[in-house]
Amino acid sequence: MSKGLHSSQSISERRFAEKLTILNERGNGLLVRIYNIKKICADPNQRPTFLNEKALEGAVKNISRRFPHFDTKDKTHLTAISSFQKDIMTILPSHYNTFVDVMEFHDLVLEVVTSLATVQFIFDIALNFDLTRGLLDLITLYASILILLGQIDDRKAICGLYNIAHENTRGSSDPSFPRLGQMIIDFENPLRHMAEEFSPISKIVAQAVLSLGKILIRRNLPADQFRSQQILSISGNPTVILNPNLSGELPCETLSLETITRWILFCFLVCPHQLGAEGAADLWKLALQDGYVLTLIRDEYLMVHSVFEKQLQDLKSKEYRKRANEIQEQVNITLQNAGPLHRERRRYLRTALNELYLLLSDQPGLLGPKASTVILALTLARDEVFWLMKHSIAPTPKGKHKVNPDDYSDPHLPELLFGIVQLKALVKKYAKVIQNYYLKFMGGFDAAQMREIVMRMTVCPEEESILMTSFVDVLSRLQGKEMDERTEFDFQGLRLDWFRLQALTSVYKAPLKLAEKDNCQLAWTMNMVSVHSMFVDSLEEIIISVSDMSFMCFFFRAMETEFAKCLKNLSQQRYLIAFPMVSSEFLNATTHFCPEERAAVGEKAVNSINGFLDQIGKEVKNVMGQLCNDHGKRDGLLHPSYGAGHYVAHHSTKTKSKGGPKVPPQEVHPGVESYRRAREDNNNTDIALKVLVDLCHTLTAFPNISAWDHTFTPREYLVGHLEDLFIRNIVLMMHYNTDTQEIARPSEVLLRTQSYVSTLRSLELYVNVDMTRVITSVLLQETQTLDSKGEATIASTYTSWYTNVLLKRVSQGGVCYSKNRNAFVSRRAMQFKAEEYSDVQELQALAEVIGPYGIQFLGERLMEQVSAQVKEIRKLVENNQDTLLALHTNRDKPEVFNELLRRLKSGEDFIQRTVIIGILLAFRKLSLKCLHVVLERRIPFMFSSILDFKSNLVDKDSRVADQMASAAGIECDVDPLLFNAMRAHCNKSIDDKQIWFLFLVFVGVYLPELAMRGESQFLPSLEGHENNVHCLAIAVNAIAGAVFAFYGEQEQKDKMLEFIVFTSSRIMTLAKEADREKDSPRSREAIYLLLDLFVEESPFLTRDQLERCFPYCLLRDAYNSVYRRPPTSKKDKVVDLETPF
Repeated sequence: MSKGLHSSQSISERRFAEKLTILNERGNGLLVRIYNIKKICADPNQRPTFLNEKALEGAVKNISRRFPHFDTKDKTHLTAISSFQKDIMTILPSHYNTFVDVMEFHDLVLEVVTSLATVQFIFDIALNFDLTRGLLDLITLYASILILLGQIDDRKAICGLYNIAHENTRGSSDPSFPRLGQMIIDFENPLRHMAEEFSPISKIVAQAVLSLGKILIRRNLPADQFRSQQILSISGNPTVILNPNLSGELPCETLSLETITRWILFCFLVCPHQLGAEGAADLWKLALQDGYVLTLIRDEYLMVHSVFEKQLQDLKSKEYRKRANEIQEQVNITLQNAGPLHRERRRYLRTALNELYLLLSDQPGLLGPKASTVILALTLARDEVFWLMKHSIAPTPKGKHKVNPDDYSDPHLPELLFGIVQLKALVKKYAKVIQNYYLKFMGGFDAAQMREIVMRMTVCPEEESILMTSFVDVLSRLQGKEMDERTEFDFQGLRLDWFRLQALTSVYKAPLKLAEKDNCQLAWTMNMVSVHSMFVDSLEEIIISVSDMSFMCFFFRAMETEFAKCLKNLSQQRYLIAFPMVSSEFLNATTHFCPEERAAVGEKAVNSINGFLDQIGKEVKNVMGQLCNDHGKRDGLLHPSYGAGHYVAHHSTKTKSKGGPKVPPQEVHPGVESYRRAREDNNNTDIALKVLVDLCHTLTAFPNISAWDHTFTPREYLVGHLEDLFIRNIVLMMHYNTDTQEIARPSEVLLRTQSYVSTLRSLELYVNVDMTRVITSVLLQETQTLDSKGEATIASTYTSWYTNVLLKRVSQGGVCYSKNRNAFVSRRAMQFKAEEYSDVQELQALAEVIGPYGIQFLGERLMEQVSAQVKEIRKLVENNQDTLLALHTNRDKPEVFNELLRRLKSGEDFIQRTVIIGILLAFRKLSLKCLHVVLERRIPFMFSSILDFKSNLVDKDSRVADQMASAAGIECDVDPLLFNAMRAHCNKSIDDKQIWFLFLVFVGVYLPELAMRGESQFLPSLEGHENNVHCLAIAVNAIAGAVFAFYGEQEQKDKMLEFIVFTSSRIMTLAKEADREKDSPRSREAIYLLLDLFVEESPFLTRDQLERCFPYCLLRDAYNSVYRRPPTSKKDKVVDLETPF
């Protein structure tokens, strides 16, 4: 070769550094585009629809058979193609242009190969790292692209259809089609053709590959040797813990084992004749023994042993056939050793990553000198994860040794993933520490080292001298510089100049050769400077290149399987967050050469993160549900009702009588769960608590996860699921059975709710989540008619039960409203005891559970029933209007009055409906009293303010104050809910006023008739009448107060006074009838008491007014008579009159 061919000017003009950089970048983009075309054509859902059309089937087969020399004017197929011509020209251009780009890439690579063949380069990964890496990357990419192109079954059809459609629309075929078609035909067997193309530089390629030997041996060590050599330990030798890595092979630390293996195998695939070179066979076998899968890109792979076997057999040489026969032996060695080797290596890496994280998080300053150790650890860990994933989807080759499935399925993979993610997060967190360290290192040690090397140079051509001088200048200017937010450093030019210098000094006959012993120090120092500069300006890019987990996007099914296993593996649940963190890196797999896949990958990342976090939240919800149930059961053991069983069982064993009832002893004693024979004894609650701690750790490990312009907060997923858990279980606490109408007492629900809330609050000990917001939100929903899911709430369920079950039973008889007990009391055997659901304790518990909103809703439902009864009562009054008016007019004429009384219709129905209204309003009063007590205890200051408003507002604003007071449980003269309900039955006319006054007359007229009934007797123990007629006082006062409120307060007082006068005169007739023993009223004294109740319940009447029309002595005698009367049933007790009530 001529001397000029090897001159510095000739080498620099060829721009090998720039060409290798650009071609590798473009090759990566092309590989992604070819990958996407293959996936689209292989997927029936994404494949162009016209390729599946029967009308085109004949044309496609003809094109594929005669490709590329088919007849574009064939009329048989032109008609079919023309009908799909628009779709073809819309969809296929991107695919066709990608194939054209592959052809141009092929031409450019061959151009570089030709140039390399004319220039004798010396390739050594330890010396000219960038140059050697550029060559090996180019060969690997070139082979991957053309192999993958040959695997696209529709490539001929795509090119042929596009060319025909192009000719039909534009009048001529595409100019690139002849060469493209020939390339596709040439690469039917891509490996054979590539072997021919690379034969001129096969020795150069072999030289570059053989330089990888030492690195491969160091990376492919068993786990025991990693431990013994303390490769990833920074605390093994404390004396050198602060010393940085000054090795000249520092860039090699960023190379992954996967990359090195691919370089070796692809280079020997395209240059198989070099297997006979010294040391090549051993290196090739070592690479083959790493696994049986050779990755093309992402999840596309070759079964490497079978590919090599076929390639070597095609060479038709005894030596290569012998090597082909050795392939089966390598398969057996791989099956026997690869799985266990990688399994043990993963086990070692889990511990090593954890140790690194703990030490570096405690002393982040060590990240500076030990950054290369961190990079190596991340590289090794990523390699192991990728090795496991690619072997999980590939079929196992046949061999003598059976594969152990456990070697290819790691239950501890989440821990390894978490270690990678955790260490990467630590490096990003303290990036400034690393950047500052190496910025000062470059300005100090590196600058001094380079200055010394340049000064020692004796022979240095001009161009090389200019480059090295620029290196010294750049490094010298860094003295005293520090990283800050305003200053940005960019050493990309420095690294590219070093790449150019490698190309200039790696030629065999160059004046300045890096391979010479005197110049090796220059190569090692600049390699080190190159890595240091990347630590300063491209730290994030280094982290991505050595530990990027975006490949998991294309092994997503395996990833989901591992996640499902991790959910069930208690020892790995604390590492679940690693899966959404890995998903956040999916977009790193995209490239600007293929922007169309970015949206799909980004959407997949977002959906996977959302799905993983949602499942973690569900798991926490399930565990919390279990803990809440366990704690609820234990709280139940402390309830008095459970203790009663122990008490009865204890005393029944002491009785000597054998005929007594046998009470089964209580099996579980409170507190037994706290006893432990040993620390290892864990019950279900202990296990659930441990799982909860682990799950909370995984949710708090990373506060936010970002992906594709989305930011996820793991804790927020927990909030939603806890709300769902609480909503679902708080309703189940009622144990409501729609068939039998059985329901738990409000006090029981309150105790269960309090237990549930206290357990939920304990979650704040493990994760920073606002449980108060969750609890308040759910409890507030339970006070409404429907919750956020549209389901029935506690308020609506209890309202329905009280109005449709309890109060309905009261109106049917057998239940009496007791004034002194403030409850409804059952008087005969029933499915449930009314007092157990309506006493003060239960209604206060109900008020606490459903709150003011729930009590308001209960009151509205009660008023709906009251309104229905009032409507019927009004009809009855209107039907008897003339008779009632005559009765009121002739109240002083006994004969006429009695005659008119016989004409009165539906009196029994009228009284019964009025009593029902009284029962409903009595329950309303009880609920308001209990709400009053609860709110006065829970919000005393606000409650006193409401009382102050009600007391001081003027009359015109009293209605507004009454509404507010009623909502707080404060009793008003006129219930605002009843007032609003009565609007529908009042039209404020004179006739309307007369109707409602006649309602009072109807009550007064019919009262003496009640005295004739035995069930109207007064029960002193309950302070009520057996048939609840004492509720008439509540009903009459409430209805009259609400109706006549439309006409003013004076009208209320006048009408009620007129009612009491008329009623008194009517009841006085009972005294006359008492003399006739035959018609003597049975419950005369009990009816007398009703007059006193009317006055007591009315805010508009006084006892002075009553005494004017009804002698007090009669009331006194009536009270004396009913309280001294002996009880008529066992439930009634004799009342001692000497004892005050």
